[in-house]
Amino acid sequence: MPTHPFGAREQASTSESTRRAWARYVSTGMITDSLLREPVLRAWERAHELGVNPKAMKAEQLSALDTERLLAQQQALITVARPYMDVLSWAVGLESHSIQLADAHAVMLVILGDEESLHGPERQPTPGALLSEEICGTNGTGTTLVTGGYTEVVGPEHFIGGFQIYTCQGIPIRDAEGKVAGNLCAAVRRPMPSSRLRDMLLCAAHGIEAELLLLQLERDIREVMAAPGDEQALRVLREDVERLKKSSREGLRIGARQAGVNRLEYALRLLRLAEDTAQDIRHRAHVWRSLASLEEGQRRPVVLTELVRALLGLLREEALRQRVELVLGEQEPVHVEADVLVLSRQLFHVALQALALAGPGGAVRIDVRLESHVLEGKATFLSLPAPAYAQVAPLPRSVTSPALRLGEEREPLLWRLPTLETAPGEARPASGLV
Repeated sequence: MPTHPFGAREQASTSESTRRAWARYVSTGMITDSLLREPVLRAWERAHELGVNPKAMKAEQLSALDTERLLAQQQALITVARPYMDVLSWAVGLESHSIQLADAHAVMLVILGDEESLHGPERQPTPGALLSEEICGTNGTGTTLVTGGYTEVVGPEHFIGGFQIYTCQGIPIRDAEGKVAGNLCAAVRRPMPSSRLRDMLLCAAHGIEAELLLLQLERDIREVMAAPGDEQALRVLREDVERLKKSSREGLRIGARQAGVNRLEYALRLLRLAEDTAQDIRHRAHVWRSLASLEEGQRRPVVLTELVRALLGLLREEALRQRVELVLGEQEPVHVEADVLVLSRQLFHVALQALALAGPGGAVRIDVRLESHVLEGKATFLSLPAPAYAQVAPLPRSVTSPALRLGEEREPLLWRLPTLETAPGEARPASGLV
């Protein structure tokens, strides 16, 4: 069964106990379950059954010709993902790292990172590397694709020795039909995973998914424009718009074709609707890319209530995956002064924490109110776990920002989630292999 991304994290075993478990397995072939986190234990058991060699120092590789063919086949995914990978690499900065894109079969397509990680003596896998669990055991790509959700693999939790200097965080990428299209993974040389990097990976994955939706819709639009009377093309476009609108949770349903409407008029109506949908998806992709970055803007008046609502619209799909209900509580109109990029990321991070604390079957209540005694706008996220998961009631988590009194706004109020005009870090492109 697929795991739910960002579920409550189990208590991590120490790196030392995991190293002991690995050394014992290498010498005896026995897996010591008491020394491993539950998802790592299950992955090690799968690797053991598959006969993976724990002493391997690197991944196996496709031939140069097969790699070239694969990259040509996956060019659409690579083109869409590359700007998001640039953002992630730029955000990690000078730290030794790599950002990796793989296909749905865990074959490396692109890797970005610092010079040492890509070309140094302990270089990371290159395009064409086979990273499935059948070959490499537990890792941030293969294991993520097996579980179907966000995965963290810390240092010695990697099954093969050659990967144990890295901490990997991976998340699957899904296509317009919800099928896994690939995997996005960040590997860093640090002993613990980063919650900030986890947030950025989620944003980048959703942005890539939005752009894959957009590619499919634009392809169908071109087909209908080429043959507006083609019944099959009209049906495909209609189904796509229905699915994409449902995916974006805007509630728009397309009715059956009305009697008396000719095919050309029907096609034009569908095209207008499809173009509107494409604009919505394009804006959503830009928002995700902004949230994945570390770019900062200027302080300005912001409608906190509407910013929270827009963010919840983005997170609705993630909440459905985690089986958590989002409940809007008090929504007092509150105007604050803030850097909207920074504020949006703060709200996003707290919302993800609240989803994790609520757990499957739970709910998160969101309140926005003005704290008049301190003149602050306050967005509060209260996790309400299902009775089966509730042990200790989680404390509410809040984000505050200086409030403005009515009429104090010196600039027009900002109502929407922000987008960057250009991808951050374009002045310092990441090194990469593709």
